[in-house]
Amino acid sequence: MNKVLPINIILLGDPAAGKATHGKFLAKKYNLYDLDMGRELRALENNPKLRKKYRLDETLDSGKLTPTELVRNLLRDKIRSTPSFKGILFNGTPKMLGEAKLVAKWLKDDGRERIIFVYLSIPLAETIRRMTSRKTYFQGKFSKRPDDNKQALKNRIAYYKKNIKQVVSFFKKLYPFIEISTLGTIPEAKKRLLTSLQKY
Repeated sequence: MNKVLPINIILLGDPAAGKATHGKFLAKKYNLYDLDMGRELRALENNPKLRKKYRLDETLDSGKLTPTELVRNLLRDKIRSTPSFKGILFNGTPKMLGEAKLVAKWLKDDGRERIIFVYLSIPLAETIRRMTSRKTYFQGKFSKRPDDNKQALKNRIAYYKKNIKQVVSFFKKLYPFIEISTLGTIPEAKKRLLTSLQKY
């Protein structure tokens, strides 16, 4: 009997397109390791053993290890340490072309052949609408991020898209590509996403 290889999903998208929401859904649906770099870095900061392993104090204090190297080391180690029977969801990562090329190499080296590239898209106006209305719960009160104003958002979006465009172009040449609009309700977007993934 042929061994069924796990599916791996690279999930990228426009800012505020719902990567966290839909990533969590996909990870549960397909039993994937949810590789969220923000969460990995937060866990690293709060774990003395991991801080030492990844030389985080050197990164903060002396600059010997750049943030880029730290992210690459984390990506490499998570790919290698995830059991072969379990797929990986790259939730909003990698965002830089150099990291993308390394991820592709490590996936190949690790024998991960079933890879799908998913991009969540929304118009610029919707990105700004969602991000300016976004709230976080902090110390018993809801508050917006301090940098969520229109001009700051436009600058962040332009910087993000400049880098992510190269990553998208690179992955589209390697893996099956699905682009999903997340306009409308979350259930509507989930339905579109699952419908497109079914053939894989």
